[in-house]
Amino acid sequence: MREHTPCPGHRDLPLAPGLPLTVDPAWLLARRATHAATASQVTAIRRLGTTRWLDRQLAPSAIDDRACEAFVARTFPVTRADMPGIRRLTSDRTWEAQASLARATLWRQMTTKRPLLERVVEVWHDHLHIALNSDKVHGWVCVYDREAVRPHALGRFADLLYATTTHPAMLHYLDNVWSDPDHPVENLARELLELHTVGVGRHTEADVEHLSRLLTGFSVDDTSGAFRYRPTQHAVGPVSIVGFRHPNASPGAGPEALRALVEHLAMHPATVRRVCLRLARRFVSDSPPASLVSRLEVAYRANRTRIAPVLRVLFTSKEFAASTGRKWARPQEFLASAYASSAPSYRAPKELTPWSPLGTYAWLAERLGHLPLAYPDPEGYPDTVSAWMHSGSMLGTWNAAEAIAGGWDETLVRRGWARTLGVSTKLTYAQATTRMFTLLTGYAPAAKDRDAVAAFLADSSLRSGVPKASARVTGDAIRWNLDEAVRLVLASPYMSLR
Repeated sequence: MREHTPCPGHRDLPLAPGLPLTVDPAWLLARRATHAATASQVTAIRRLGTTRWLDRQLAPSAIDDRACEAFVARTFPVTRADMPGIRRLTSDRTWEAQASLARATLWRQMTTKRPLLERVVEVWHDHLHIALNSDKVHGWVCVYDREAVRPHALGRFADLLYATTTHPAMLHYLDNVWSDPDHPVENLARELLELHTVGVGRHTEADVEHLSRLLTGFSVDDTSGAFRYRPTQHAVGPVSIVGFRHPNASPGAGPEALRALVEHLAMHPATVRRVCLRLARRFVSDSPPASLVSRLEVAYRANRTRIAPVLRVLFTSKEFAASTGRKWARPQEFLASAYASSAPSYRAPKELTPWSPLGTYAWLAERLGHLPLAYPDPEGYPDTVSAWMHSGSMLGTWNAAEAIAGGWDETLVRRGWARTLGVSTKLTYAQATTRMFTLLTGYAPAAKDRDAVAAFLADSSLRSGVPKASARVTGDAIRWNLDEAVRLVLASPYMSLR
């Protein structure tokens, strides 16, 4: 699917209009601006206030995230290495780096102090996508994530676009390393126009041909794995690409010409609309209001493609404030929130392989079709409810809820749910269940949903005919039924409605 545009006539409506969803600005910001929307994250937002929290997140370099990054460096060292280092660390089995990068991403999503940065990094990995499991890239995706995407995620889109287009991972993934003046390869040129900038129908085949010639000479050093421009492999001659013209008169003209083209494409009205629509779709709703998208476009142009000011407009908008229940959690969000809710600590596996840390966590992400960076095609993962809310995904979510509630991942040691959620024999079943819903999802449940889970939690601990909702929780109910009651809440629509 090349274009992700709203369906004609589709309105921006709640996804579950029958549920009485609590509107809470701090919870809404946690659900949209972080992967791991938890009660503790909401407490941090309330402590600072939503505006100050947002301002801090938009300047992530000032936030101390050393604990998270030290864990990544220690547990997944290949994600911090260059290509020679990755080859050395994997004994030339560079495909092993894929598992480490996926798990490092999952860990960051669950524990980082810079959650908005992590969210935006995910947006750009979908927009400027390189498939993690492609045989063409292997360890290069680790370097791509660290060098091209993360440093520019909240900066200028033009800088991000140039960094990703010229990165060795992208040059390998879309075959530009094989391009030469006699046989220009069109893959990178086509995706740069169709997926990364102006979109389908807004360029011609002649534009693709000219761009593919301009991209000749952009290659990779075979030894270091670093970017290398080869002037002798660059096709000279004038180019005309979507309204951009350049004489391209000498073998050394390629980098300067491409930089100028990228600036042109980044400010092209079609690119501006697609970038702003993608951000609004990710953080507001599947079919965001045109009024909001238009204001985002104004901010994007006024700030010469800088992303942070666009996000500030988005998160402080009336449209965002009114968007509770208008997004459905993708699996990575669901998993991060569910795992983080119990504040787990890491326990190193007895046998350390690239696949053993967070093994169940990563397995669940793969089973749910959302292992980080692993979408097989250049389009990246879809971002609409129709892609994620169907019978197969619902069954997968139910099974994932059982694994998380039951603590299946041996490398993530969780606290008991009674302690985490404050469920005790001092509470009635109705009070305990309401507490579970509000602390896990941020929503106060409808009475029928509360009572259904309360009855399940009580189960056989009460005599027949005793009202379960108003009775006191028993020790046996906590001991034998609480994990499964948590599973019910995690698998409910409340957990997935953003």
